[in-house]
Amino acid sequence: MAADPTAAGPGGLSEEQAAVYDRQLRVWGVEAQRRLGASRILVAGLTGLAAEACKNVALAGVGALVLYDDGAPAVDAAPGNFLAASGLADAAGTADADALTVANATAATLREMNPFGEISILPGPSDLSGIDAAAVKGCDAVLVTGCSLAVAERINDACRDAGASFFYGECRATVANFFADLGPNFRYAVERGRSNTAEKDGDAANNAGADAAVVSSFVPLREAVTCKWCTLGDGREGGVRRVNRLAPAWLLSKRFERSLKRPPSAQDVPTMLAEVPALEKEHGVKPGWLGDARWAVEDVVAGASGVGDGGESPAVAAVVGGILAQEVLRSVTGKGEPVRNSFFFGVRNGQGTVENMGCPT
Repeated sequence: MAADPTAAGPGGLSEEQAAVYDRQLRVWGVEAQRRLGASRILVAGLTGLAAEACKNVALAGVGALVLYDDGAPAVDAAPGNFLAASGLADAAGTADADALTVANATAATLREMNPFGEISILPGPSDLSGIDAAAVKGCDAVLVTGCSLAVAERINDACRDAGASFFYGECRATVANFFADLGPNFRYAVERGRSNTAEKDGDAANNAGADAAVVSSFVPLREAVTCKWCTLGDGREGGVRRVNRLAPAWLLSKRFERSLKRPPSAQDVPTMLAEVPALEKEHGVKPGWLGDARWAVEDVVAGASGVGDGGESPAVAAVVGGILAQEVLRSVTGKGEPVRNSFFFGVRNGQGTVENMGCPT
């Protein structure tokens, strides 16, 4: 017999919700699931990376997921946006198929994945100017992908003013990364013994089984992209020697973008590399620290040298999109230690690492 969706379950959840989210309830508890069910998340830039994150967030039981609709037709969806492809296929042969946008096609698929939540559309210009203070008001988290640094910084500022967590993701042929700003005083809970920060706040042995409350400080994107390279190793074993070189390569690319008001292309790599020796000295790292990792700059700018055209890789998007979704969920549930504040994954070195860009240690 089918479950009654109105029947009372644990913590105010319906019996049907309790059955669907049973595994999550065992992992993070009823209260975290309730917070997720009451949350509102805005997503703009429906790339393959965003699609992967949206899928996992929707399946987890988000209360409201808002997709920014810039009017792009569904037939022109990013190759990695399998949600839009599925929605378009379902609409094939209908009167609305030709007018279907990427956002509407993506939303149609997400609604099938999350029968308990609201999947809605926010129309706006393609330059994302529609994501302003009014748009982010009431949101718990905002995720943007595939946009310029200037646009991302503007949206991050709006999120800070509104008290919403902010995520900025990018995916290329062999590299993907994301940045997170959860605000100046983000509170979360971890099991005793699971967090280095929590260990400083109490005796884990005397509090076995109890969650530890932790407060972490994040920095906005415009501050993170100007951090000193030598500080990337602060607070980690091995210092700057253990830093994933994709991180300073990404900072180098953002320096270029801020200066020339455009993202770098493969043709700009030699010019960027020529500046590295002086920048290594300026940023307090030894000569060759980044210069000897030419591959990192090539991969960040245009995927891997000689591999494809630098476009988004669905496989890479799937790997990082899952981790990105996990961090979005942590930002709204307050359960588990979050990435602070950047994550990088590269196929060439097979590494996925958390890198701290400017956050106090």
